[in-house]
Amino acid sequence: MKYFKLIIYTTVMLLITLVWINMTNDPLFNFQLFESAFLNGQLNHQLSGLVMAAVSLIVLYLFADKIKLSYLNLNRSGIIETTPFLGIKEEGKWEEDGWSYGLIMIAIMGVNSFVSVLRIGFNFTLINSVMALVFALTNSFTEEIIFRLTYVTMGANETTSKNYGLVMGTVVFGVVHYWGVMPNGIFGVVISSLLGYFLTKSIQETKGFYWALMIHFLLDVVIMLLLFNTSR
Repeated sequence: MKYFKLIIYTTVMLLITLVWINMTNDPLFNFQLFESAFLNGQLNHQLSGLVMAAVSLIVLYLFADKIKLSYLNLNRSGIIETTPFLGIKEEGKWEEDGWSYGLIMIAIMGVNSFVSVLRIGFNFTLINSVMALVFALTNSFTEEIIFRLTYVTMGANETTSKNYGLVMGTVVFGVVHYWGVMPNGIFGVVISSLLGYFLTKSIQETKGFYWALMIHFLLDVVIMLLLFNTSR
């Protein structure tokens, strides 16, 4: 019975995740603000995601009676604990070394994304590029709330271990990307799991949202700029 509350919370969050995924094809909204059907679809998907992120925060607030939403801040300072399999072999500081590790992740994801769409070709337009930036921000915020912040906060609220947050923030994010747009498949699971683990660490070690949001945002900027400007 010790972890009953954690089990219930996990079940609720997984259900929220499934609902959000289903909204990819059946969003809450049907706005038609653009001439492009693709941009309209993205708009409605992103707005639906923000609604689900808000629902997730409400659920977190209700369950995490001690911490509540205190991790939802832009603190960027903290100790980076050693993680040899990620190449972090000695302790560092997030405020000094965060970008170094983050840019490695961005470069890996950027190269994979570029290779994935290169055969399609590109047709860059201003409206597509601007909306890629906007949607990169909304998407990174939504995913960091649903996949990361909620689990880290609840783990810290209910346990003295980081394991719950690390496992959930890594595994759920990785598995979902098997069916993602980019990256996807087995490679998508592996690279997204590694990213998820790193971003989960950032929230746990800074007790803040800054690095997870910023690194994820820049990753999505790279991916969406390429994806939005392919030759359709």
